[in-house]
Amino acid sequence: MRSLSVLAGFIALLAALVTGCSAGGSGGGEKGVAVPDSPVGKQLQWYLDAVNRTPIPDGELSEHLSETFLKGVPAAKFNELAKDLAGLKLEELSSTKPAELVGVTSIPAGQKYDTKISVDDAGKIDYLLLEPR
Repeated sequence: MRSLSVLAGFIALLAALVTGCSAGGSGGGEKGVAVPDSPVGKQLQWYLDAVNRTPIPDGELSEHLSETFLKGVPAAKFNELAKDLAGLKLEELSSTKPAELVGVTSIPAGQKYDTKISVDDAGKIDYLLLEPR
């Protein structure tokens, strides 16, 4: 069931990138929020950095993304989606747990996303969803 939600999440992200980036949004300030020092926080920080240097090599993706996640979202698709998120930053957090974060991210063009990320027992990303606000 988790793999279906992963796939659904990335399908939602793809739709958001196709339609949402041109929609813009109110440009926020330059301030961001500190990423928690937790297993999921470390993976979120990796993702925030990684979107700035696509394509991300398959080996690096397999270090950070669970096998189940990669089955639902292969490396090529992950990179295709990530390339449009350069400059992604964390704006706010509404829920922080060691294995799950919920908050808001944004890109420099002003688009904001409701963001959810979680990690599995091995500390690898098993769920990632960015929905346009």
